[in-house]
Amino acid sequence: MSEIKYLYETIGKEAYNLGLVKPEEESYKYITDNLKYDFFAWQKEAFENFLTYEAIKRKKNQKTPSHLMFNMATGAGKTLLMAAAILYYYKQGYRHFLFFVDQTTLVDKTESNFINSGRLKYLFKDKIVIDDKTINMKKVETFSDEPQGIEIIFTTIQKLHNDIHAEKENKTTLSDINEKSIVMLADEAHHLNAITKQKKESKLEKQKKESEPEFFSNETALIVEESYATKITGKSSEKEVARNDWEYTIIELILKRKEQKPKKKMALENVLLEFTATVPENKFVTEKYEDKIICKFKLKDFLRAGYTKEITLISSTLDTKEIILQALFFQWYRHAIALKNDIANFKPVILFRNKAIKESVNEHKEFLKLTERLGGKDLDFLENVSEDLAYGREIHEQGKTKTEQALAYIKKNSISKEKIAEWIRNNFMERNVIITNSKS
Repeated sequence: MSEIKYLYETIGKEAYNLGLVKPEEESYKYITDNLKYDFFAWQKEAFENFLTYEAIKRKKNQKTPSHLMFNMATGAGKTLLMAAAILYYYKQGYRHFLFFVDQTTLVDKTESNFINSGRLKYLFKDKIVIDDKTINMKKVETFSDEPQGIEIIFTTIQKLHNDIHAEKENKTTLSDINEKSIVMLADEAHHLNAITKQKKESKLEKQKKESEPEFFSNETALIVEESYATKITGKSSEKEVARNDWEYTIIELILKRKEQKPKKKMALENVLLEFTATVPENKFVTEKYEDKIICKFKLKDFLRAGYTKEITLISSTLDTKEIILQALFFQWYRHAIALKNDIANFKPVILFRNKAIKESVNEHKEFLKLTERLGGKDLDFLENVSEDLAYGREIHEQGKTKTEQALAYIKKNSISKEKIAEWIRNNFMERNVIITNSKS
């Protein structure tokens, strides 16, 4: 497969070839004047990429649904871009907006950001004015035919899917949605790829994807999330599988109006804007978003910008057992430094994450076996870990340096590996380890 060039990497050249120039701030002042907060540089770049995309569509007279992805680190301000997009699309003639995410708590949080003007994190000015007209923005359960302002349905992806297929009274129905021009805002949108990820993969690709669990070194728990993909029996047809999947519901049934055409000709095509910090590492998902990722602002970019907490990113070629032991070694080191500096009751937390509940249960048992039987010799690999980091993939110098600091500390203070192993055994007994799953 040739190297992927995402939309944000090619959009400037395409705009230039069409004789389009970068959007001037004055051209979207009606948006920034109505937002409570100014854009950071990366938000401004992302939004101007978005405006450029829309300008290209108009120049080419493309009458197709817009489907874009904002791939931005957690905390980088995706919700402010959603607010800006709402104002932009209102100006274009849209009145019906559908916000959905995978968790109810996130729905409530975003609802406050958009609707509750009394909240500190409310994203708009007290009065929204566009073209000398005051715009009302309100939460609704179902869309009206002739809204006076902006109507937003806040829901979860599960509820939206169920409402559409059950078609209950006073709930959002597919036929109702298809008679209106809708702008969909999907937060945590990496959950919208179940069908795409299930495409046929080679044995080698499956082994690579399943070989290592995701790992985080600074949050005491083994925590796992179950995949949100709908469970389908082996007897289900391909069409039945698709119709029972959220990805199909959102993209095919709503965005593209695949199975129900509106009774009247729609002046505006539907829109889907996806927002996520995490795009699944799957070649089919990568291909899906090649022409959709309008901006990419990853965690390392956020750190480099200096607007987030300092964290250490470490990547290496260690196997799973060694990664776990390295994390536990860091826990001991933090504890030792805290004692040295008279910091009482210092209890750092580790989080290990796995996508599947069954695997997490097995790994929880293996973790307890590992810590219960741990001896000094099990930590011998630490002697070479600095060299491994030096030749690993995507190494972050800060993480490499801190690893070397910890190793230098035990050498300087003549601390044996057996002493460290004893501390790990005592602090990671079963009573100190929690496993949580989405259904329990």
